[in-house]
Amino acid sequence: MTITEAVAHRLGGILKERGMKKKTLGKLPGVRPQSISNIFRSKSVAGISMTTLYRICRALEMTMSEFLNDPVFDNIELPNDDI
Repeated sequence: MTITEAVAHRLGGILKERGMKKKTLGKLPGVRPQSISNIFRSKSVAGISMTTLYRICRALEMTMSEFLNDPVFDNIELPNDDI
């Protein structure tokens, strides 16, 4: 699983737990709707920027540690040229 796929998986789980829709998240302060769309479509091959992840976490009123504290991040695959 790539970083972007893992973030999408975790984010989807959090939204489901909170009864939120992707569209709602893209309307929160500091979060660009296009960033959310790209995450869920895995268009960002290089992964998600730390700044974007930070903004998403702030919008969800959680820390990055809380967000990343999930087994989905235990086995991230990197493209061969990044190793």
